[in-house]
Amino acid sequence: MTVNLVTGKCLCGQISVSVPETILIESKNVGLCYCKNCRQTGGCLASYNLYLPEKDAIIQGEPKIYLDSNTTNGQIIQRAFCENCGSPIYGRNPTSGRLIAVKLGIFDELTKPSIALFCKDRPEWNRPIDGIQDYDIMPS
Repeated sequence: MTVNLVTGKCLCGQISVSVPETILIESKNVGLCYCKNCRQTGGCLASYNLYLPEKDAIIQGEPKIYLDSNTTNGQIIQRAFCENCGSPIYGRNPTSGRLIAVKLGIFDELTKPSIALFCKDRPEWNRPIDGIQDYDIMPS
């Protein structure tokens, strides 16, 4: 069986991530995170992520890794970004399974999220998205 891959690239094109199209288009795999760290690393209102098994993400190029230890649960998050243009590429917690959170801003196709995390940190003026599940913190 042939797997159709969709590829996203950082702003300068030095780093690319390819993922199966079937995973990318499934809303259940897509979420927003409003935590302060995600906002700071992306310079934006929330991070917009595709959650998938690490084995399903093909990363080409060498992202720079920042080890973020200033998290709400104290676990270190590996935050990958392009050293040249600064584009966020992915985040992963090396101690909690083999999931990766690929930053969807690097892709052309943008799937509606199914969840929003750390909604307690979402600004009041930013209204919830209809039809998605909101969590005040990270669900267990």
